[in-house]
Amino acid sequence: MASSRLLSLAAGVIPELMTDPSRFVEVTATAGWQATGVWFDQESWSSTTSQEVRKRIDDWGIVAVDMEVIRLGKGLEKGKALIEAACEVGAKNVLVVSSLHSPEETADQLSHLCSLAEAGNITICLEFMKFTAVKSLSDALKVIELVDAHNIGILLDLLHVVRSGTRFKEIETCDPNLFPYVQWCDGTAQPVGWSDPELITDALDNRLIPSQGRLDALKFESLFDTGIPFSIETRSKVLRENFPDYEERARYVLEQTLAALQISDYRHSYD
Repeated sequence: MASSRLLSLAAGVIPELMTDPSRFVEVTATAGWQATGVWFDQESWSSTTSQEVRKRIDDWGIVAVDMEVIRLGKGLEKGKALIEAACEVGAKNVLVVSSLHSPEETADQLSHLCSLAEAGNITICLEFMKFTAVKSLSDALKVIELVDAHNIGILLDLLHVVRSGTRFKEIETCDPNLFPYVQWCDGTAQPVGWSDPELITDALDNRLIPSQGRLDALKFESLFDTGIPFSIETRSKVLRENFPDYEERARYVLEQTLAALQISDYRHSYD
């Protein structure tokens, strides 16, 4: 079976390379992925970084599905710099989370980011997580309704969808154009605990490859048209320990994801 869905490796899968995004892109490409995420580290990113990342994206012919992350509530300086970098490398989406407790304030800052991103044809995607101010799909929809921009979306991450109590039926009732890309993974039926620190550990260390956990990953995947790119967000302590070689880790995640989707002709499906 061949797939028409574009699959991207999320930057968090190899956090050891967060300050070396050009190498991450190269690892992703050499492991066989058709698309990549890009992590923006404000302390180390420079114009040279943008040039190196863009060169590798162009040389390998892969797609930069997203760049992350803007954290609202910590000033917009990082947001402006990240969006400028996203324009330079050709990223399609920018991931945003919010610690602002007022939906109106979050929406106002999102509107500003959308105006900055418009020239690069970039969509600003608000991600909800139970341990942030925007905790669920319902919360995100309320914020998005207040944003006066056409390039605004919501990022659905299966782990956060389930942990937030958001039901798949809620997703099905939404305009599919709200979801320009999706983060896919799997996980345990319950986190180790429901405190914010435990939920953060769940998200950073305990994810599983799709179909290897209890989150009904295949049902979730079926909710979306195959034209929607999936970023594979399998950030996992076990994977980091078992696959210290970055390319081996990236290749293993790809192989296992393709197996879950029963795809046998991935590399040539976009030729």
